[in-house]
Amino acid sequence: MVRVGVTGAAGFLGGALVQYLADRGYEVRGLDNLTGPMQVVRPAAQLLRADVREPAGLDHLVGCQVVLHLAAVSGVVACAERPEASAAVNLGSTNTLARWCGGRGIPLAFASSFAVVGVPDALPITEQTPAKPTHEYARQKAQCEEIVRGYSTRSGVPMAILRMSNVYGRYTAEEHPVAKGNVLNAFAEQAPRGALRVNAPGTQRRDYIHLMDVMAHWEATVRYLLAVKRPGPPVTFNVASGETATVLDLAGRVAARWQALHPDAAKLEISIVPNPRGSIELLQPEFEVSRVETERVLGVKCSHDLASSLDAVLGGADMYERPAPLPAH
Repeated sequence: MVRVGVTGAAGFLGGALVQYLADRGYEVRGLDNLTGPMQVVRPAAQLLRADVREPAGLDHLVGCQVVLHLAAVSGVVACAERPEASAAVNLGSTNTLARWCGGRGIPLAFASSFAVVGVPDALPITEQTPAKPTHEYARQKAQCEEIVRGYSTRSGVPMAILRMSNVYGRYTAEEHPVAKGNVLNAFAEQAPRGALRVNAPGTQRRDYIHLMDVMAHWEATVRYLLAVKRPGPPVTFNVASGETATVLDLAGRVAARWQALHPDAAKLEISIVPNPRGSIELLQPEFEVSRVETERVLGVKCSHDLASSLDAVLGGADMYERPAPLPAH
């Protein structure tokens, strides 16, 4: 049985990932200081409440064959409002963990974001697109990427960087619904009230990826890191679907599907409202991602799309999928 360490194991993605790995036969050691906005405590995680920068936290990861680093102060606004405090956590934890893994020969995967690329010089964004961060959250993620690259190069230990796009979907943990406050989930919450609010200008384009496709990429990364025979420079994977839409277009698709599901309901109103993050995040109307190299190396494709997932999102369905049971012998 492969033992995998997961930091940030009680966050939105971490809470889903520890269960996903456990359901597929991995032994999971979870680590989280339980100070984040979500506290998804999974029995499968063997969770220790500790900080990865503390000796107790690192001791909990001893014996792991791979470590997945998801712990972070995440969010554009949170990092903009508290740049020094968030950097102490994000850069400090990544530096501590990458040094520790490098010194012990333990492969490491780091959770990054497409925010790091800023306004790229060319589209589509590939796995080689350099980081050009434009705000604090992106700068911290980009710096963490460099930390991981540095320790991997110096130690010869295989490491990977997963740049993730906008994740949609919700799941249930211990009978409690768990969802991230992204635009699609926000529209699902607003629809029953009769109106969708689009943050200005509405023409900003994003890539959207289903929760289970994200899980599949992380598990494939574990298998990749364990199989590396001749470590080279750390690799970057594009955890994106390649399916993009402007926020206005997404609102229109949600409204149309809501009307089809509720033919007697009044037509949803779509309004553009002031963007609380408009002065921070980029609002570019063009955004395209290539995942050719990611698919080649990891051997994983995205199996979900927005069209087939909208009903589940609008219905508040649990979108976590357990693996099929093994056949009886």
